[in-house]
Amino acid sequence: MPANVGRNLKIKSGGTVIAAVRNKSLSMAGEPIDITSDDDSGFRTLLAEAGQRSIDMSVEGVTKDSVLRIAMLSGSSLLLTDITVEWPNGDGLSGDFFLNSLEESGAYNDAVTFSGSLQSSGEYTFTPA
Repeated sequence: MPANVGRNLKIKSGGTVIAAVRNKSLSMAGEPIDITSDDDSGFRTLLAEAGQRSIDMSVEGVTKDSVLRIAMLSGSSLLLTDITVEWPNGDGLSGDFFLNSLEESGAYNDAVTFSGSLQSSGEYTFTPA
């Protein structure tokens, strides 16, 4: 697979790119299930299937609208449905994500920026290119 430009990794909500995101990272995890017993002669044995799968996302960017701020402060649900991640090669990931945190900052004589984190909630679907 050839190298890609980071701006071509897109995070969308309802088919629309989340406004002004400049940096994004994804952390994918599968929690192991330990099935070690005396029969394993002291070596750890893990079940082939994960006990819990999760995806955590972090986003950073320039604040150009108040969509994430409204979601965080309005008192409504923090569960963002219909989130999609699109990789430059055509791979896709979609599911629901909980808006876990949002931070905005504004240095004097600079743009207001934000950073936030999202955690997967429920099943997600990965579609290879």
